[in-house]
Amino acid sequence: MIKARKALKSFSPYVAGRPVSEIRRLYKLSKVVKLASNENPYDPPVKVVKAVTGGAREVNRYPDSNAYELKKKLALKMGVKAENIVVGNGADEIIELLGKAFLETSDRIVVSRHAFIRYRMTADLMNAATKTVNMKNYTHDLAKMANAAGAKDKFIFIANPSNPTGTYNSKKEIEEMFAVLKKRKTQAIPVFDEAYVDFTDAPDYVSAIDYFRRGKKLIILRTFSKTYGMAGLRLGFAVAPAEICAILERIRPPFNTTSLSQEAAIAALDETSYVKTITKKILNEKKRMEKNLSGMGLKYVPSQANFLLINVGYGNKIFTELLKMGVIVRGMAEYELPAYIRVTIGKPAENDFFIKCLKKIKGK
Repeated sequence: MIKARKALKSFSPYVAGRPVSEIRRLYKLSKVVKLASNENPYDPPVKVVKAVTGGAREVNRYPDSNAYELKKKLALKMGVKAENIVVGNGADEIIELLGKAFLETSDRIVVSRHAFIRYRMTADLMNAATKTVNMKNYTHDLAKMANAAGAKDKFIFIANPSNPTGTYNSKKEIEEMFAVLKKRKTQAIPVFDEAYVDFTDAPDYVSAIDYFRRGKKLIILRTFSKTYGMAGLRLGFAVAPAEICAILERIRPPFNTTSLSQEAAIAALDETSYVKTITKKILNEKKRMEKNLSGMGLKYVPSQANFLLINVGYGNKIFTELLKMGVIVRGMAEYELPAYIRVTIGKPAENDFFIKCLKKIKGK
């Protein structure tokens, strides 16, 4: 029997949100709502659907491996050059590519406790180390993260807004981090994961793209899975220095994005009115969800994303009880938050169903 790499002995796979079909079949339910994976609950833009159905006639051909048209349009939208863009099978793939391209076994990354687990998994895959820094009020402590970065650190991963907490880092905190990094003269590169950027409404939030355009050496991750309603098409991208992009291009699979996902993303980038409409609906529903939770006496972490981290006392127990009733959420024990569940903001009827089920459970 051929042996796997030693690094995989303790490597655990990512646990995805349970699909609706599985829960319906497992518990013999007619109604199931999924509020687990932070997807956009609404239909994707009409232009996206047309791009997919129209492009289906050409799926007998391989896609453009270099995604030329998509990169050109992304570069225009982000205010950078096409050579600063890398596209991937979701932002997840790009996170993994960063590890495969740059992490030696002697290297390390810096993350926050409770941070998106895929960052640590990337280091684990390459048998590299991870330095974990405690959060402050469920928020990345950027100054401490910068101070923790030493000679062997390659990346500082910062989800802004953060998943699964929903918190964000302000312009002031980001600039303090840059000041510390400059003082320490570390080579560690900040990686800003901005998957939830479209849901932010805090006045002091700023995208890292502003700093990139001003010459800061950093990497920005974005996705089409959230706001644009394209989670099933798996397309994300990175904005990075050209020399980093060139290395990632050398190791990525040659056809890592499909012709359908590329055409859909090109169409989606024109849908500014769709993004405004959808984010407004979701933010309004989030406020209503917060009001309902407060009425139940439940505490939650204030969120700048399309989900809420809710303290229900014993997360995995409530997670299981909700599954049996037809509501899929996420238990947070794997994030060292055993008292919490993370709940995506869905459509009004879906949110009402969740609240109704949660009230029944908490009333037991």
